[in-house]
Amino acid sequence: MQVITDFLCEAWRTLTNSFAIKALLAVIAEVGIYILGLKHIQVLGIFVLLVFLDLLTKWAALGYKMLVDMGANPDNLSMADKYIAIPAAWGKGIISSKHMRKPFVTKVLTYCLATGAAWCFDYMAGAYAFAVNLVWLYLGSVEFFYLFWKICETVEIQL
Repeated sequence: MQVITDFLCEAWRTLTNSFAIKALLAVIAEVGIYILGLKHIQVLGIFVLLVFLDLLTKWAALGYKMLVDMGANPDNLSMADKYIAIPAAWGKGIISSKHMRKPFVTKVLTYCLATGAAWCFDYMAGAYAFAVNLVWLYLGSVEFFYLFWKICETVEIQL
């Protein structure tokens, strides 16, 4: 438990170091992206948020599985119990880097490459954001499906 506490304290210290400058730069960057109309960057931010929610639900599913494996009655587990169990699952090694870094980087790189390829197709075809919108629709739908699937997995709903 001390390792988790030390990690959280260090993360909090790192985040709050020069927080005002970081927040100001983030606001300036967001306003610049909005003013320039960089729709691709804005949608990338939304996609990254979806991927993060997918990972969070995956961690909750692993925390739920850990609780059930330890003998907890699934009927007595609340929604919050799954999320509270995430640090314990990290501590036991059930959740590791393979459940975060690799899928996150792979999904974001896939998004960037697919969007870039679709943009090139649109540019060569003379169409305005036809293929890009199809790619975004597909990738967003897949992420929503994974998110829904993991949520159902944590409450043991069979699809």
